Amino acid sequence: MKISRSLFRSTALVFIGALFAVRAASAQTGPMRMHHGFQDTRKWVGIFESPERAKWQKPDEVVKALALKPGENIADIGAGTGYFTRRFARAVAPGGIATGLDVEPGMVAYMKRDAEKLGLKNYRARVAKPDDPELAPDSVNLIFFCDALHHIAGRVAYLKRLHPALRRGGRIALVDFKPSSPIGPPKAMRIPPGEAIKEFREAGYRPIREFNFLPYQYFIEFVPSRAAAR
Repeated sequence: MKISRSLFRSTALVFIGALFAVRAASAQTGPMRMHHGFQDTRKWVGIFESPERAKWQKPDEVVKALALKPGENIADIGAGTGYFTRRFARAVAPGGIATGLDVEPGMVAYMKRDAEKLGLKNYRARVAKPDDPELAPDSVNLIFFCDALHHIAGRVAYLKRLHPALRRGGRIALVDFKPSSPIGPPKAMRIPPGEAIKEFREAGYRPIREFNFLPYQYFIEFVPSRAAAR
């Protein structure tokens, strides 16, 4: 029995890893382009919502670590199926709003159905531009990226566009694959944590906190470098 469970787990990780690689391989390169390439929404829903993912993604622990407060507004960029967005919506209720942003209309349509099914009126979703999420000034307390930032070309310019959207005390949380992770996009496409921190610094942010409980991903929080002077 132990052997069969181990075999199942290994097979599942290889399968998920291959699918993430397909997703990453579909990303277009070039300045300010982002394309997820998952028009087959049903297939990707099965992957992103897999119980196997929950074991290593630890979504409830991620949300707890972020210490969200009722009334806060969250922008989940590259939200996919709303895997985290729905959890954020519950965490910031009452009064707060969680918005899932994605470049793929099929994913946005899925999130809207998901919000209706769950009865979460503060769970929103909309299509985002590849080079600009078009967040209103002073509109969000947290901007969240999970396994999405490595799909964005021109990341420093993209991150600079996010500054005006952050409220006083606002922050950006980044979750992405470690270079050594057995699953995730091709290693050439991954952003090592040191490189991510460098890019955030170039865009005008500084790291304030890092969590180490995710087995395959790093998890870092950033704030604007001039936040203390605001």
